[in-house]
Amino acid sequence: MSVNYYAFGLFPGGQADGGGLHIGQSVAGQRFLFRAHPDQGLTTLADWLAFLGRPGTTIRSENGREVAALEMQETMTATTDRQGLPLRPRFQRSNQDRYLTSAGHAFNRRAFH
Repeated sequence: MSVNYYAFGLFPGGQADGGGLHIGQSVAGQRFLFRAHPDQGLTTLADWLAFLGRPGTTIRSENGREVAALEMQETMTATTDRQGLPLRPRFQRSNQDRYLTSAGHAFNRRAFH
């Protein structure tokens, strides 16, 4: 089962009628996959944390549930599941569409859902 997360606010892509700005996706058993938005400077975990912590920014899951910034941070940085089992990386190697940061966070440059 996967869950996509979106940011809403007064920034490009943040309008509710446009579906919000895609943050990324969690999948059972795997680490979080971030959506990179280089045009907005969102290419690392630190970028996303600062962005999501801005006043007026809200986070929602694809089913419409509002998510607190701290809960989103925990989801994005989790390395183990609720039972303490390690989460698998999304991929091992970078390519033209995806990359790993030095901290091991997976990013995809292209849109996905």
